[in-house]
Amino acid sequence: MDSSCSGPNGDIVLTISDGSQLMMKERSKSNTSLISRCSSTDSEQGQKPECSTNLLESEISQPFVIHLSQEDRQSTSAETNSNYSLRTREFPLSSCPLDVLVFQWNWAGFRLGCFVVFVCVLVGLFCVVLMSVTSQTSHCIPAREWWQGAVSYEVFPASFQDSDGDGFGDFAGLRWRLPYIQKFNVASIRLNSIFSALDYPLEYTHVIDFKNVDPHLGNIADFEKLVQDIHARGIHVILDMNPTITSDQHPWAAHWQQNKSGEYGYFYVETSEIKEKSSGFQDGHVEEKKSPNRPFGGELFLNWSHPAVQKEMNSALEFWLQKRVDGVYIKGLEHIQITVERDLFIIMKHWRFLLNKYSTDTRRNILLVSSHFVETLRKKKSRFLISLLKFCDILDFHLNFNVSHSLDLKAQLTVADEWSTFSESSWINWHLGSAETTRLATRIGTTYTLGAMVLLLTLPGSVSLFYGDEIKLQDSKDVLTDKGYREGQLCPMQWTSSVEANFTSDLTSPWLPIHPEFSSQNVEECSDDVSLIRQLIATRKKSASLWMKAIYDGKRAVCDGRPFTYVVHSDDGKLITLERYFPTEERYVVGVNFGMKSLTADFARFVSEAHVLISIETNLHKIKMLHKPLNLRNVSLSPGDALLIETRT
Repeated sequence: MDSSCSGPNGDIVLTISDGSQLMMKERSKSNTSLISRCSSTDSEQGQKPECSTNLLESEISQPFVIHLSQEDRQSTSAETNSNYSLRTREFPLSSCPLDVLVFQWNWAGFRLGCFVVFVCVLVGLFCVVLMSVTSQTSHCIPAREWWQGAVSYEVFPASFQDSDGDGFGDFAGLRWRLPYIQKFNVASIRLNSIFSALDYPLEYTHVIDFKNVDPHLGNIADFEKLVQDIHARGIHVILDMNPTITSDQHPWAAHWQQNKSGEYGYFYVETSEIKEKSSGFQDGHVEEKKSPNRPFGGELFLNWSHPAVQKEMNSALEFWLQKRVDGVYIKGLEHIQITVERDLFIIMKHWRFLLNKYSTDTRRNILLVSSHFVETLRKKKSRFLISLLKFCDILDFHLNFNVSHSLDLKAQLTVADEWSTFSESSWINWHLGSAETTRLATRIGTTYTLGAMVLLLTLPGSVSLFYGDEIKLQDSKDVLTDKGYREGQLCPMQWTSSVEANFTSDLTSPWLPIHPEFSSQNVEECSDDVSLIRQLIATRKKSASLWMKAIYDGKRAVCDGRPFTYVVHSDDGKLITLERYFPTEERYVVGVNFGMKSLTADFARFVSEAHVLISIETNLHKIKMLHKPLNLRNVSLSPGDALLIETRT
């Protein structure tokens, strides 16, 4: 019987049936070691009696069996006796018998490996699906700039808070009230005209120095402290500026009036020449400004085609950008006086250059213009319309209510949608009141004010709130005659029911009288209204369904192919029902009764299962933040009542 086993130093010892042993040494360059199996004989494995050895795993070889014939054994025995070493040969794996491979294969390890591979494939498929869903959501909700879909709080500084008892609001008083504004979660504070004017604040448009603040508000150092404090609270600063006119007492105007052929001879446009030589960017507003009702002084239109005027006014804009304002609202562009249309393109292009010059990677300066300006461009069929819109970041639209509460929401949204298609970079901004319009509560009544603000905050795009609208502040009026004051919309802010509504000291009269109903219309008494507005802004800020603009121009295939983000379900002058939605986000339905009578609405037509976020019952003086289910089949709404519903898409 033959057998094999290992000898010293890794030699292979072959034992022959006659008892002789053969020592075999590997001398190949690969230094492969031969290790004996020493496990069984040939006859036990069912083979013919012969000697066998197994070559186990190494770097370049695999186990195999060497079969020696009787003749080879004799030859090997003779070579051993003559001290001659037998050199082994390496055989490839393919020469190994199949039965050895089958029975000696590590099947347990093979099964474990297959299972591991299977699990890895499943995990990989799950990750691919998860990434696909996440990618779809991220593509649907694009990153936005700080002003896009944001809420701005507009303030007339002379009417917000008096800190020194002179009856005029100032920068120091505004700094004191910053915590109040910050709680609204607004992205920016818009400061109405702060420039030094001849009869400020009543004639705030009669500017005599565009590089200085009016003394009633403080000085430049006070303004810089205000900007610093606003930025420290994570809020941006936007400055209103009307560069088309100055006071007729401006130093430029004084020189122009004295010598119209001198250095300042082309700074202004003669009033009598406006209709003849203007570019068409004015309307009846010009005649209104020339009304004899103005108590003191007047205003003149700058000639913006004159290079010296452009240089002076561009220098003024750069001055305020150096003071770290984050944007400017250029007012009155529809009245700008230019000789040729191309001048306007050159002017606005330079404004854009200056804004970009003082922008940073994290803080982009923005340009706002009025919808009246772009509408004037459209009517005149300006060939620079698209190019000019690309310079603008926000187009400001007034949501128009009239005394009969007629809104025609769908028509107004449609007009704004058309402008969105002209420029993808320009966002629509909506407002209900401003320094140039009668106050919302005076215009439509206090019963409907809060419902109108809820509707405003659900409109697509950006939104601007005028100070005091959250407490239903009304225009100042004469108590004896019950007639409103000119510029009455700039009435002082009413904080408490104390004397002079805590706007100024008890012994000082404010520059405009406090409204007679200040005891019930102030921040303290209207705390529920203020709280509701703040919570609605917070909801709007986190939901793309509310802050997204009307026409979404992103990856429409990814976002269900729906470019619009709203539907006006009803707009009959009484019940206004607006739905807002966005893929993968919540859906919202807001309903407001602007009619004169109570009505019953079926909101179940629009949503089946939903939570009511806000319920305003004006007749019961109730404001509720419910966050709970409610029967939407028959909802009773009194005049001024509003309902905001949230549901998943």
